[in-house]
Amino acid sequence: MNGNTQSSTNGYTPPRVVITGLGAITPLGHDVESTWQSLIAGRSGIDHISKFDTSDLRVTFAGEVRNFDPGQYMDRKEARRLDPCIQYALVATQQAMADARLDMTAEDPTRIGVIVGSGIGGIGSFRENLDLTREKGLRKVSPFMIPNMLVDSPGGKIAIDHNLQGPNHAVVSACASGTTACGEAFELLRRGDADVMVAGGSEAAILPITVSAFDVMGALSQRSDDPQAACRPFDSDRDGFVMSE
Repeated sequence: MNGNTQSSTNGYTPPRVVITGLGAITPLGHDVESTWQSLIAGRSGIDHISKFDTSDLRVTFAGEVRNFDPGQYMDRKEARRLDPCIQYALVATQQAMADARLDMTAEDPTRIGVIVGSGIGGIGSFRENLDLTREKGLRKVSPFMIPNMLVDSPGGKIAIDHNLQGPNHAVVSACASGTTACGEAFELLRRGDADVMVAGGSEAAILPITVSAFDVMGALSQRSDDPQAACRPFDSDRDGFVMSE
């Protein structure tokens, strides 16, 4: 997002805010173009879960980012240290900044900020370390567990990697976290607190425990026999939402 101040004959006019670049890692594709083409073709990214055995679960489907290789976009050693929630945010940001043709050598980094939303953050890293400590003891916990868990880590890592020194915080508002982050970025630009904002959301919470938790809440659709038709929020026959990355 970019904010440019406009003049007004009647006094101050808030900056006009425009979207200048897009990036996306989704169940429909690993970039904006493939995601968009899948959308307009009517394809669904919802299918039976492939990441783990679902035989003990009532709900067996979700939106998974499939065949994603973070090593194509970043150092493989670093990728192994990062929760997928952070990986997705980093790669989508790379795409968005390239799409916007943002030349950091010509920009003031103190005027470029980041707001990334996430409902759950790096819960996968927490689960992995919990399993590890049960098997090998507490001294085997990873030093990267806490940084991977924190909801503000995707935005923090984006800022570090790209030297973005402007406003930076995270938003948690459940399924609306990414949209809320974009709204907050809009307000920062309108107030003149930044000239450019990187904004969006990231989620990587398709795990047995999270699927089961939302299920026992009564929140998830039970249409495991027809997962691609399960997400129908405005249908009178709706029976719950569908989890997705």
